[in-house]
Amino acid sequence: MSTTLRVSEETRLRVAELAAATGRQMQAVVEDAVLAYERSIFWDSFEQGYQRLATDHQQWADLQDERRAEAVALRDGVG
Repeated sequence: MSTTLRVSEETRLRVAELAAATGRQMQAVVEDAVLAYERSIFWDSFEQGYQRLATDHQQWADLQDERRAEAVALRDGVG
């Protein structure tokens, strides 16, 4: 199923240029752009969570303890 999405003329032209440059359909270019944006938002949020965690010294110490405890499993040669 497809639907119409309103974008500015400038954006439509940019998508058309990207499609022409890559030999892909405009729809694929837009879908890839949305996926990339979703990933960017996810990783930005992930990083912000770590930054917040690092400001809480007790929680950060607990995380480091947990990592040390798990490190033994990482050296088991299974990979």
